[in-house]
Amino acid sequence: MGQTMQGIIRGVLMAGTALVALPVLGGPVQAADQPAGRQGAEVSEGVAFKIAAQSLDGAVVAFGRQSGWQVSVDPPILAGKSTPGVSGRMTPEAALAQLLSGTGVTWRRTDAKTVVLSKAEVDGVVTLDPLRVEGRAESAYGPVGGYVAKRSATATKTDTAILDTPQSITVVGAEEMETRNVQTLEDAIKYTPGVALSYGATGDTRSSWYQMRGFPVTTTFYRDGMKVSGQSWQKIDSYLLERVEILRGPASVLYGQNEPGGLVNAVSKRPQDTQQGEATIEYGSFDWKRAEGDITGPLDDEGHWLYRFSAALQDSDGLNGIDHDRNDRKVFAPSLTWTPRDETFVTLSAVYQEDDSRGWWPRQSYRSAAGTVDPSTYLGEPDYDSYHQEQNHLTLQAEHAVDESLKVNLSARYSKVNLTYHQTWPGAIEEGGTTIDRGNYAYKQDASVYTVDAHVQKKLSLFSTHHTLLGGIDYLNQDRDELFGMASDNGISLINPVYGTYNVAKADSFSKGDVRSAGLYAQDQIEIGEHWVFQLGGRQDLAGWAGASDYESTFTGRLGVAYKTDFGLVPYASYAESFEPQSGSGWGGARFEPTTGRQYEVGVKYEPPGTNIMATVAVFDLVKQNVLTTDPDPTHLCEGSRCSVQTGEVTSQGVEVGLTMGLAAGLNAVAAYTYNPIEVTKSTIAGEVGRQQAATPIHTASLWADYTVQNGPLAGLGLGGGLRFIGKTTSSADDLSTGPQIIDEAMVRYAVKDWKMSMNVKNILDRDIEYSCNNQAHGRVCYLNEPLTITARLTRSF
Repeated sequence: MGQTMQGIIRGVLMAGTALVALPVLGGPVQAADQPAGRQGAEVSEGVAFKIAAQSLDGAVVAFGRQSGWQVSVDPPILAGKSTPGVSGRMTPEAALAQLLSGTGVTWRRTDAKTVVLSKAEVDGVVTLDPLRVEGRAESAYGPVGGYVAKRSATATKTDTAILDTPQSITVVGAEEMETRNVQTLEDAIKYTPGVALSYGATGDTRSSWYQMRGFPVTTTFYRDGMKVSGQSWQKIDSYLLERVEILRGPASVLYGQNEPGGLVNAVSKRPQDTQQGEATIEYGSFDWKRAEGDITGPLDDEGHWLYRFSAALQDSDGLNGIDHDRNDRKVFAPSLTWTPRDETFVTLSAVYQEDDSRGWWPRQSYRSAAGTVDPSTYLGEPDYDSYHQEQNHLTLQAEHAVDESLKVNLSARYSKVNLTYHQTWPGAIEEGGTTIDRGNYAYKQDASVYTVDAHVQKKLSLFSTHHTLLGGIDYLNQDRDELFGMASDNGISLINPVYGTYNVAKADSFSKGDVRSAGLYAQDQIEIGEHWVFQLGGRQDLAGWAGASDYESTFTGRLGVAYKTDFGLVPYASYAESFEPQSGSGWGGARFEPTTGRQYEVGVKYEPPGTNIMATVAVFDLVKQNVLTTDPDPTHLCEGSRCSVQTGEVTSQGVEVGLTMGLAAGLNAVAAYTYNPIEVTKSTIAGEVGRQQAATPIHTASLWADYTVQNGPLAGLGLGGGLRFIGKTTSSADDLSTGPQIIDEAMVRYAVKDWKMSMNVKNILDRDIEYSCNNQAHGRVCYLNEPLTITARLTRSF
């Protein structure tokens, strides 16, 4: 679409956002034909139900999920019975009565959101059998029941069904992460459509490396809806996570400055209202040793106070099988929740994480006239290279329901992060091919970060439409002091390295990495009848600065529509925008403006009624503008080299297909395919225009499946495996192509009573898998995927 259409859409979004903000900030809007005193109650009690004709036991589970009620029943009461289902907006009481009509089953309420089912008797006397919990609604902030998540809050900041969200989103739950023995954020998201791991994804103990829709999202991710900020590198321990949510496409409308490819939101484990716990030990390749523990439950009989404590200790020789490597960690995460009444809670959580490693020494293949170097050779300095980081996070999450239609949320976090880092670094292969030159640098960071996100959610009806309005403000304050230094270093032999001779860089160059950002946002999720869903949102980021770059007030918006059919198919279309500040300045000292992104997306989501299957297809057109490119005037020099101008543009287009399923027979599967040509469409360098972006595959595909025997003497035995296909990529420096690759892994496990044993294997045939290469004057260097890696795991639940 052209600039005219984009301008029209932006005008509609700005006007619509202003209208959305009015009822949130100014009070409820009354439907014209309803008395004011009844409006809130009628709105709050109405729930959109869609339960297909099916067996009664399946319908009861679906009712619990859609209503948010807990249903208790003795299973034989429902056996052999069926129901015609229920569809439409009504109270949970009316929906349950319709489901049970003619089945000989009745119900009674034990509290506001708990009911007991029993056989109906002629004299009206109900005799209750022993009770069993049959269904509980999934929360967007809680555990995923199996592999298939039904709800998410990342795209909307409200607890919303994924089918009702007109933008691509994938959720990876804790059960899937445990089955695949996920160790890093990259591990968690690598089977997701639209995601490609970058060359640093293997073995980098400092940060996460991945691309979304072709754009690098290396150092930016979110935790519990708030940006993780403070330092250039940060890792999150996956054991602390309940789910990882991957939102693809621009997301600035609710989150402010971001890359246009999307964002990853890691949702922390929260205290639960049932007592449970586990302890785990692991041992694996490269002397990998790890112990984990997690315990949660109520502190009092009434369940008003809940606690959780998670911890992990890790000691290993790294992730890459390189000599002298190290990857040690300590992490402790206590949390406490207070629930004084229904729909109100306050959770206070803390995380202390300490990482000790070499930083990142990549697994590489060096080829020269002297031969090929063993990839396990360490070419740094074992007595000098060190990466030590301490993270301290204190998070407050609170929610209060003023009434059944009005809810207030507050999230806040204080983070203190300290880093000391010094390392030798590999350079180019020297003449003769037997040595490489090296550099040496030292780095220190000290950061304090305050983050706040507060919003109000209001549900109301207006004529035949039902609205979920959201209005909020977020603020991020980061103070970061940096010391940096570099020095040339002695070369080292590729064939027979001798350690101990190196220079020491001094971290004496001071700089600031402060950030001040604030934004106001508003959103309206609109349901019209039983089928149509609309989303309208806008955000005004106030003037602020990021590092050495300041930026003016910026507006971003989003518009989406979806149509829910009666058979589970939901076609949708959406438009979304993003922006991200740029550091530096061009000719004459003019500061660079933020880059901007805009995306058009159409797609289909399909959840067959009565199944645990989610299939998605998305087609997108994403453009990033104001991209830096070389100043065409050779006389324009900035700090001794050619200046840059912001006339560049990168276009990412493609198709994404995803499938997640969990069957009662014990079979789970996750599959994805992505076709994503991403090209430079505007540049002052003629040779760049029309080229596929470097290190970005056009085709990727993946499949993970696992099966657990349900009955018989082998019950509890599980087998699984995964394959990932990475298409051809090209380096930016010399057009050197890296051929397509297939990466494999497998799993076997056995569970009996409270014990679970498992073994995960990556790169079964121990192949040297190249995923990024470049030519040098005296040889060739390729980054390699991880070698054969075996990890055994033993868990005791209690």
